[in-house]
Amino acid sequence: MVPDLNDAKVQRLLKKINSKYEPIYIPVVAESYALPNECYPNVEKKVELDGGSRIFGWQIWRTTLICEAEFHAVWKSHDGKLLDITPKSPPVESILFIQDDSVTYNGAQIDNIRINNTNNPLVNDLIDIHKALFRIRNKGHRAFIYKGTLNGEEAKVYRNLESIGSILQSYIYQGGQIDSFCFCGSGFRYAECHRRELDSLILRSKSV
Repeated sequence: MVPDLNDAKVQRLLKKINSKYEPIYIPVVAESYALPNECYPNVEKKVELDGGSRIFGWQIWRTTLICEAEFHAVWKSHDGKLLDITPKSPPVESILFIQDDSVTYNGAQIDNIRINNTNNPLVNDLIDIHKALFRIRNKGHRAFIYKGTLNGEEAKVYRNLESIGSILQSYIYQGGQIDSFCFCGSGFRYAECHRRELDSLILRSKSV
């Protein structure tokens, strides 16, 4: 969801981004030709048709577990107004956006910046899974294409990380903690069971 700018977790995330600009709420006015999740070409086409310029930065989202910044492009009109022309699902009337000139966009995917909204360290494991999945999904030339194909060991590690991530998220919502009995029913604590398997998978994600 679109967060409150005064939220303490949002402020912590903004400090992590460390932009020289102030965060602002920008209206979402989707163009008819704009596609979801395709902000870069959407804004590029808008500039070609109507002039103005493309501005890069981060749109800020918040869930119960994670506050995250997603690298994003918006359109700047000739009179300096910013608009988000990319449609959202579910629809929102505005986004929280902070411009950031320190990140160079060269066509490669840029990972989200995430922080833990809770006091539960298992959410950090969930964030590590997101990072590992991004690393595999955007390895080499795949960073420059929207969807790539995974095969062999890469595909196996990716599927296992996705599976653990899905189960772990449900486990967290059910009250699971680092020393709770593992969700797999082994009778061992999570830290002594699937946490070790997760550490192994994340290590493998760096080498496949």
